[in-house]
Amino acid sequence: MKIVIKYGGSLLFKNGDIEIQRIDEVCSVIRTLVDGGNDVGLVIGGGATARKYISSLSQDYPEASKDYVAVLATRLNAMLFISRLDDICCPYPPTNYEEIVAYVATNKVVVSGGMQPGQSTNAVATLLCEAMGATHLINASNVDYVYDKDPQKYKDVKPQMELTYAQLQKIISSSGAGAGQYEMFDTVAAKNLARSKITLNFVNGSDPKNILKLLSGEKKGTIVRG
Repeated sequence: MKIVIKYGGSLLFKNGDIEIQRIDEVCSVIRTLVDGGNDVGLVIGGGATARKYISSLSQDYPEASKDYVAVLATRLNAMLFISRLDDICCPYPPTNYEEIVAYVATNKVVVSGGMQPGQSTNAVATLLCEAMGATHLINASNVDYVYDKDPQKYKDVKPQMELTYAQLQKIISSSGAGAGQYEMFDTVAAKNLARSKITLNFVNGSDPKNILKLLSGEKKGTIVRG
């Protein structure tokens, strides 16, 4: 099976400190999948690192430049995983699509951060799916489900067990698009899902073993498909 896992940067830090044990647990999951004969790709979000840098930049600094700083933060986070998977993965996070394709050809695990301003790590994850020929993307974040509206703004939210691509697009259409603001998923990534018929699972990655449980057939989180 060909699988891409997008692991949220929000899961990498607690009170400003790096969650080393959780990173080790994710890497253990990756090794288990690879040992099971699966082709695996991993994309890491920016989380607290990206947000801290963006908030510290000058207010009149261009948005695209802020976005690029966030991209660099995601690559820094990706190196935390590469340092633990260096015997089975690419040596550095790819910086463009051509490098993704070149790394995929080596049959090693591709560990990526972001690539360019205006492009979320969710979008990168869908591009990695397309380069690998993967039809399964797992988005591991700090929530259990996708909700019908923003749970930070509304109290009467309802968890969604299953969504179509169009329904996901509708939910995320009002999401922020400033530097570092790709809270759940974004429109470009959702369109890439639809064009390549990629099945997307949202799962709580606070326990990385939820990824293995999901792939073993246990119902976890929200599934999105055509």
